[in-house]
Parts: sequence; C-alpha cells; structure tokens
Amino acid sequence: MVNEQKNLKVFGYGLAVVLAFIAYKVWRGHGWVAVHAALLAGIFLFILVTAVRYQALKPLYIRWMKVAHFIGTVITGIILSVLFYGVFGVTGLILRLMRKDLLDRKWDAAAASYWIPKGQAAFEPEHYTRQF
Repeated sequence: MVNEQKNLKVFGYGLAVVLAFIAYKVWRGHGWVAVHAALLAGIFLFILVTAVRYQALKPLYIRWMKVAHFIGTVITGIILSVLFYGVFGVTGLILRLMRKDLLDRKWDAAAASYWIPKGQAAFEPEHYTRQF
C-alpha cells in the first residue's frame, strides 16, 4: 500500500514535470500559444490531483504502465536482435572471409580420429584440494 502511494505520487508529480518541460519547449519555440495554456492547465491539474487525491491517478497509471511494458518489450527485442546479429553475424562473416575455423570443424578424410590427446601433467597432491 505504501509503495503504491509512493508510485502514484511520483507518477503525478513526474507527469507534471514532463508537461512543464514540454510547455517550456513550446514557449521557447513558438511563444505564447493556446497549447501552452493547455499544458500549464495540465501541469496545475496534475499537481493538484496528486497533492489532494492521488488515488484518482490509479486508472491512468495502470494504463500508462501497460503501454510502457509493451514499449519495453518491443524495444528489448529490437536491441537484442541488433546486438546479436551485429556481433555474431559480423564476427562470423569476418571469420569466413579470413577462412578461420576456430572449432576445427574441417573434414579430414585421412585422419584416423579427431580425438585431441591431453598432455600429461605432473602429479601434485595439491591439485585435489584446489581442483579448479
């Protein structure tokens, strides 16, 4: 309950700050216009509602969070796709152009086995206590 109260108040005052920033940008770019007056009215309305009865913001807050969640899901998918194809795709393309085979996947018909023997290390009892 306390967390919800805090979230609604932060949302109300935050929206007033965002509207104030937009109003400032409109005022700097176009001077005093009707849109500016509407933005100022919206600022005072959100400050008043948040100060007096913040629970009235709950339906707007819920819708806003649903839209924000949707936008976050879409943007996350886009960013991860760009990073994946940008990193792995470009790396794979460069390695193919350089004819590198980092995993030794080349087929060798003359090879009896593809087993790579491990070198023998000297036995040390300390290895049992610190295995990794």
